[in-house]
Amino acid sequence: MSATGTIHDLGYKRYAGDRRSAATRWLVIMRNQFATGWKTWWRFKASLGLAVLTTFIAGGVMFILRDKVVSNFAGQFAATMADAALPKSIEWYTRAAFLVSLTIGARVVAGDVQSGAFTFYFARSVRPRDYVLGKLGGMLGLVSLLMLAGPLTLALARLGLSESTDQLVASLPLVPKAIAIGLLGTVVFATVPVAFSALVGNARYAMALWAAYYLVFGLMVSILGRSSQSWVGALDLATALEAVAMDLFDLHLFRGRAGFVPPDAALASLAIHAVAAIAIVSYQVRRAYGSGVGGAS
Repeated sequence: MSATGTIHDLGYKRYAGDRRSAATRWLVIMRNQFATGWKTWWRFKASLGLAVLTTFIAGGVMFILRDKVVSNFAGQFAATMADAALPKSIEWYTRAAFLVSLTIGARVVAGDVQSGAFTFYFARSVRPRDYVLGKLGGMLGLVSLLMLAGPLTLALARLGLSESTDQLVASLPLVPKAIAIGLLGTVVFATVPVAFSALVGNARYAMALWAAYYLVFGLMVSILGRSSQSWVGALDLATALEAVAMDLFDLHLFRGRAGFVPPDAALASLAIHAVAAIAIVSYQVRRAYGSGVGGAS
């Protein structure tokens, strides 16, 4: 009798899951970016704790000192602490967002280059736009928990302090204003540090470059703008964001670093920074993809 072969089932099973469109690949990258940033406490959770603390303190000031009136030295403008607490808290939300941008945002692209993650992404037919959308989307989600959730919570708390229906109706514009300044800060601190990460292939160098630009260069132009009382201070992201917040909430009491910055110049500076950052990230990722840095061919 001739020998006969036997085929045994080794356990292979045909894939029977959902087949999603290639247009949704950026969502997978976004979820991974968000989950990676959430893992260790010092990269994001510490900054989130600072934002939560800022919200509680500003809310406490808003509640306890809500009837106290503050004015400038000339007595030309006046507002209650209930109205001033929200825009003045933007400065502290900005600090929390900078910490996240330094520990996570400035490492996004440079970290993938160093670890060889580009090979993983682009070897699996991930397009450059999927990578850019996913990474920026993840950063937007992280920073929004600081820059958007906090001011929105304070705006809703301010509505809760209304003593009459007329006062409640008059305070309703605070909600869209809080959303507007929160979204503006979210976009800036989610995109600009990633651009520095795309410019430098080393994560540590990217962090140092972003820190130098934000802290050193920002302080220099802020002092120069204050001393010359010109728009130059708008080049500092923190000063520009504070100037927009003061104008948006009609709070012209404090002549600090943002007191002499025109709100139009501040808004233009923030918009230019965000648009330029997105363009830089897109160009650098596409160039790396085309040159075969990710294993692309």
